[in-house]
Amino acid sequence: MLTVKNIVTLLLLIFCFLSIFASAKNDTEIVKGELGKKLDLYLTRITPFGFSGALLVAKDGEIILNQGYGMAIRSKGIRNTSETVFCTGSITKQFTAAGIMKLEMQGKLNTNDPINKYLDGVPQDKSGITLHHLLTHTSGLVQDVGGDYEIANRDETVKKVLAQPLEFNAGERFEYTNVGYSLLAAIIEKISGKSYEEFLNEQLFKPAGMYFTGYRIPEWDKKVVAHWYVGDTDNGIPLEKPFPYWNLLGNGGILSTTEDMYKWHLALLGEKVLSAEAKKKLFTPFLNDYAYGWDVLQTPHGILIQHNGGSDLGNSAEIRRYIDSNVVTILFCNQFYNGKPLIDAVRDKIENLVFGGDVEIPPAVMASKPDILRRFEGKYKLPSGGILTACAGNNGLVIRAEGQEAINALAFPEQENLSLYNDLNARSVTIFESAIKGDFKPLGEMLANKEKRFERVRQFIQMRMERNKENTGEIKNVGVLGTLPSSFEDGAVETIVELKGEKGSVLFLLVWKDGKNLGVGPVESEQVISMPFLPISETEFTGYHLGMAKNVSISFNISDGDSVLSLVLHKKSGKLEAVKVKKQVR
Repeated sequence: MLTVKNIVTLLLLIFCFLSIFASAKNDTEIVKGELGKKLDLYLTRITPFGFSGALLVAKDGEIILNQGYGMAIRSKGIRNTSETVFCTGSITKQFTAAGIMKLEMQGKLNTNDPINKYLDGVPQDKSGITLHHLLTHTSGLVQDVGGDYEIANRDETVKKVLAQPLEFNAGERFEYTNVGYSLLAAIIEKISGKSYEEFLNEQLFKPAGMYFTGYRIPEWDKKVVAHWYVGDTDNGIPLEKPFPYWNLLGNGGILSTTEDMYKWHLALLGEKVLSAEAKKKLFTPFLNDYAYGWDVLQTPHGILIQHNGGSDLGNSAEIRRYIDSNVVTILFCNQFYNGKPLIDAVRDKIENLVFGGDVEIPPAVMASKPDILRRFEGKYKLPSGGILTACAGNNGLVIRAEGQEAINALAFPEQENLSLYNDLNARSVTIFESAIKGDFKPLGEMLANKEKRFERVRQFIQMRMERNKENTGEIKNVGVLGTLPSSFEDGAVETIVELKGEKGSVLFLLVWKDGKNLGVGPVESEQVISMPFLPISETEFTGYHLGMAKNVSISFNISDGDSVLSLVLHKKSGKLEAVKVKKQVR
């Protein structure tokens, strides 16, 4: 029979148990100090505008932030936390490189060894490739030989890789390749007599205290594994796919948590996993500032050792180790942003905050229902002729810009002289109209660091046009989708160029700063230039683009009859009104 005393004792025991459980549960959820609060506020406020993932930041050996944001599994309402499991993508390569260094420490190989010492059937043209060439992406091998989740066994994949023609002789130049790291994983298996994952788990992860890093070995049912999203498409998780097979093994796809990746950083600071001599080789950059599985860069904040990864399924990841500044950032994301890796849009803002700078943060927003938002849907015409198209979503409006004038209204509301962007559009057209004819002189005139970049950029443009020729046919027209702020470099802008052919199109991205071209890259699908706007009152909305990191305020004029008349952009210099286009009755 329960007495009052027994009941009180039982309640105290329950309270203590719950307190201990809550404390244990929250140990990895960390927000410390003013910087931790500032980072947390930034990520919390940008989450409604498209951020989803987790971030760990450590400074001077102390974790000041380790938090998750957004949804891990939208359909179940499960949020990302500091314990959510994410895909590391090509960060995997550093583990493969460390595995090779571990075997060298054990006297079982040397990075100067030719690959034919460990792999059978190496053809004559590849007999000069060494482990060092594979580790530094200077082997001349092709980038890939199949999809990540195709069923492919080890020996067949090795044979397939070695059968491909070389793109250049080993050691001549840097070209990033996934298959080189798959060959390294195969060599790890052949020398160790263990599977690639078993070897990493025993030799690297367990000594570092990393129990939730790997492909299949960790007990994933004890954690939430984040789904990958591109727009509204749920691409699931790798554990639901044929995984891992040899188009992915060794070069990508390892799963981990922010906490485990920080443990890896700590292990690399000491000699628990690798010796000082092994780490010296691991972090010595070769061509293109690439060492063994890491970029090693000189920055205003000192030496930065980093790597990123991801896939077009929606996942992206990055670890950045600012060695001289004693700062570490580990960023995992599980959805794309405007068709691009989400880390590209936010990494520089996080860095800016970490090193004492400021970032424009959106205001708090209110919830709204789609049926209320639908009243604002439609096209709005600017005085200059540009069109802003508003569509209702689940939580707010998405406004799409058509024409450079409309892009200017959304992307550059603080600027008055906007002629620069029309000029960059024209220059971009000139570059590609000439390139199609084999004339790259206009390109050379506009390149920054021309001496080092010209030949490489010329080859890239020619190769991409040639590879897409079957899909495009003969190129008939060059146009631009527009110029907008760059998500790659602060203060830069990027122009999307479309080469229209008889059968289809191919897209390029040009990055500009101070009137010079900093970069030319691929765009795989047509980019819709748009911005989410969320309500702050019944007729007022704030827009925020993660890459541009600026607030854009709009409101709607409503008639006495409750009809929407116009959309008003609130600029520093005044208001810009776009009149709603009436639907034509047929």
